[in-house]
Amino acid sequence: MPQTLPDLPDPTGPTDGAGGPRRADTPGRVVQWAQEHGEVGGVLTSHRQMTEVLRAEGHDVSYVDTGSASRAARAVPSLWSRRALHVLHITRLWRAAQLAPLLATLPGAKALVLHSGSTAGQLSAMTPSRRRAVLRVLRTFDELWVVNAAIRELLPADLAARTTVVTPFDARGVAARGATPRDPHALVLATNAGLPHYNAQAGVEAVRLVRAEWPDAHLRLLAYGHQGPELEALRSVVASLDWVDLSFDLTPEQVSAVLAGAGVFLRPTSWDGDSVIVREALALGARVVASDLAPRPRGVELSGIDPAAVAEAVLHGGRVSDGAGLVETTLAQAASRALTRLAR
Repeated sequence: MPQTLPDLPDPTGPTDGAGGPRRADTPGRVVQWAQEHGEVGGVLTSHRQMTEVLRAEGHDVSYVDTGSASRAARAVPSLWSRRALHVLHITRLWRAAQLAPLLATLPGAKALVLHSGSTAGQLSAMTPSRRRAVLRVLRTFDELWVVNAAIRELLPADLAARTTVVTPFDARGVAARGATPRDPHALVLATNAGLPHYNAQAGVEAVRLVRAEWPDAHLRLLAYGHQGPELEALRSVVASLDWVDLSFDLTPEQVSAVLAGAGVFLRPTSWDGDSVIVREALALGARVVASDLAPRPRGVELSGIDPAAVAEAVLHGGRVSDGAGLVETTLAQAASRALTRLAR
């Protein structure tokens, strides 16, 4: 079991006394290297929340849109004008190798955010020579921000020393919402394009089992990403089930409304980092039943990955996670610390 990690202090103070971010004493410049207009999902939500919080603190936050070559090209010429904290958000390590040479030429500090729970698997699966090349690229960044302790534990000592474990979810960047009636037998599961490691079909089978005791139980599948063969296969499985609804690419506000009314959010993934939607479901008051194959936030109910185990946890409760391996330190807090160092 990963160790329980300390959280970083927020150098700007947690709030302004009314629940919002406190204004920074010394506003700084942050450049987000991310898909500003990317597909709906945890990474998009995460960097948008970070931007909202930092701007509310008074920092100047702009984007280099890594999802668009033309928009990125327009943004790059202004980056040499003054020092900034450059934050690159990735899920696949090879993306860091693509952009590291350019980032190395820019004035300021560079932080790399490794969002994906697959990062540890990516490193472990590499050949020794490929791994050495990736580690050389990681050493070009001043700071590494990773979403769970397992990723940091795989890094050599010099890289681990510049690595901070963060959570990609920041409730301060979520708009206030009105009260939504909660249905305790409404279950929700999110899947990126029906990809296998989300185990959406296993979730459907789990709810089928749950309905033996909760005949009014129904499942809302929140799909996003691209509409490929895996998603079509999932559509085919649920097409005839009147107790399953499948939505595609809901807006963040619509997703939040669904979660606010849910009784149980299911996360039967084969691997995970620190899932943004799990954190949001908890924050909005839903029970969360998730696989025990990854670190989970405090309060999540853990289960095995097979449908029977998931159904058992839904119906009778699962072992409750103590949050080991994850933290409450947000990306905005890590950025505020980095800006403080940059200003010295």
